[in-house]
Amino acid sequence: MIKKLYLGAAMTALLAMNPTVADMRSPTEARHVLSLNDVEITALIDDVSIITGYTFVLHPDVRRTKVTVMSQTPMTTQEVFQVFLSTLRVNGFAAVPAGQGIYRIVPEQTAVGEVRTTTADENGFMTQVLSLDNFSAIEAAQMIKPLVDPQGQVVANARSNTIVVVDYKSNMPRLQAVVEGLDESTATSIESLQLINIPAREMKEILDDLLGDTAGQTSRGLIVTASNTGNAIVLKGNETVVARAVRVATELDQTDPVRDNLRVIPLVNSDSVDIVPILEKLAATMAAQQTPREGAQTAATIAHHEPTNSLVISAPPDILVAMERVVESLDTRRAQVLVEAIIVEISDDTARELGVQFLLSGAGESSVPFLSTNFSRSAPNLLGLAGALATANSGGTSSGSAGSAVSTSLSNSAVTSLLGLSGISLGGGGRDGDNLFGAILTAVEADTNSRVLSKPFNMTLDNGTSQLVVGQEIPITTGEVLGASNTNPFRTVQREQVGIKLEVTPRISSDDTVRLDIYQEVSSIFGSVNNASNELITNTREITTSVIADDQEIVVIGGLIEQTDTEVSEKVPVLGDLPVLGNLFRSKGTQLERTNLMVFIRPTIIRNREEARDVTARNYRYIRAEALLRDEDGRDSSIDDFISGVLGALPPTE
Repeated sequence: MIKKLYLGAAMTALLAMNPTVADMRSPTEARHVLSLNDVEITALIDDVSIITGYTFVLHPDVRRTKVTVMSQTPMTTQEVFQVFLSTLRVNGFAAVPAGQGIYRIVPEQTAVGEVRTTTADENGFMTQVLSLDNFSAIEAAQMIKPLVDPQGQVVANARSNTIVVVDYKSNMPRLQAVVEGLDESTATSIESLQLINIPAREMKEILDDLLGDTAGQTSRGLIVTASNTGNAIVLKGNETVVARAVRVATELDQTDPVRDNLRVIPLVNSDSVDIVPILEKLAATMAAQQTPREGAQTAATIAHHEPTNSLVISAPPDILVAMERVVESLDTRRAQVLVEAIIVEISDDTARELGVQFLLSGAGESSVPFLSTNFSRSAPNLLGLAGALATANSGGTSSGSAGSAVSTSLSNSAVTSLLGLSGISLGGGGRDGDNLFGAILTAVEADTNSRVLSKPFNMTLDNGTSQLVVGQEIPITTGEVLGASNTNPFRTVQREQVGIKLEVTPRISSDDTVRLDIYQEVSSIFGSVNNASNELITNTREITTSVIADDQEIVVIGGLIEQTDTEVSEKVPVLGDLPVLGNLFRSKGTQLERTNLMVFIRPTIIRNREEARDVTARNYRYIRAEALLRDEDGRDSSIDDFISGVLGALPPTE
């Protein structure tokens, strides 16, 4: 390795021999000769730092590079620094200013993200914005991309028709010259043409077919824009191509209007039967506005062909053009709305019953008085049990057939009261001679927790009404009739729907908010009225409202938070108030009901095929996952096989 730096020994000897020359030169006029052969780049950085007085901060990757710099001609300090920047550029590095006299030596790909708009160094990165007037910025960016340094960047902005270029300053003039040449080579001309007989939309399609592709951007630089309001076209592009397009459009528009007054318009999204009344009113209004001379023209005739969903219109050219414009505006694809209702109901019912009954009575010649406690909320009926017990012990023959009837009645009453038992009942009783005694303790506690989560949803067109019903029809008795002597009995029954109902009409506004007219009903069977009746009790939650929600926003539309505490106590006066002992003379029941019900709504606007596919795939993936969880064999979901076999299509999983 050879390193020669004539700033040291050579320049020192030269200045020593001629001190006058050294004094006359300023530091910027000093001359330096560099000669480095296969040395580490840090050695070059050290020398350049001494010569220029700059401070350099090195990236870790810089130290692993070796360079060779050969110079025979003395250079100024600035020329030495430019040679240093060129050496960095050759080895994939760049010097980024980091302050007064401070530079950071980093890889080029890192330096690109920190480039300033201007730089004084030819081998430094800079950013420049190039504007175009006539040529497409996107096409120009694609053309100059190969001319930019591999670490440089080219970004095109179609809206402002500009190009942002990041590259070395030395390469910028060439890029700018290329872009200016592209922009000047396209002489742009803009012409507008008012049409009389041919609709502007139809003329645009003709010119696109003749001179360009279906997107309206021709290979010759012609852009055709149709103005349906004024029935005119605007042409922009090369002067020659624009002139040719104007000539073609003018010749086509000279068609005799008498022979061109009939149109057959197939509809795609609307029903022809709904469009006919609108066009008839429009034709009548336009005919009334015509001058007497214009009124001599043929009146408009409008009909529809339902099998093909087409309109057949015969009218003067000006009315025909107006009707075509109206039909085009009305026959657009309507947005759809997926309405998802989330119903959350959490309830807790708690009931407690505690009662004590006792009986002490004498019979026959007994002198024991009658003493008893009986409460309506307690079961069984102690008096009925004691009576049945007394008649059973006496054999039920004390009064012949009358006694037997009384015994049967008491027995039935006792059995009926036993059927109403719930919880636990403890007691005892008996007969001691002519004395009857008995006591019963009843206790019951009931706790019912329920949680209902449901998400009914449906999809409908904008301004369309959709209804979803999921439930059952249950019989409700409305009347019973018995004939004379209990003959010919019959019952009238009406069936009622029980379940979930969702009816919604969405209306989409211009700011993507959705107004929803909603009817939501949730009903269920609560149970029988009582143990002796088969009549049913139903629970009903119903909401009828109108709300406004943003797209995909969850809003609450209603609910109920209710807590009911009920306490019923029956007691014997005075005795029931005694401490401790009073519990033998009272019956107490408590009931606590808590209900939390919330109904939420979430509308999702679906405007195109992709959004509809995404929504369908999301719901399909959910139901498919549910099927897989219940697949005991561990096979793939049979729903995929079912759809593939029945519909002959792939499942909507993507």
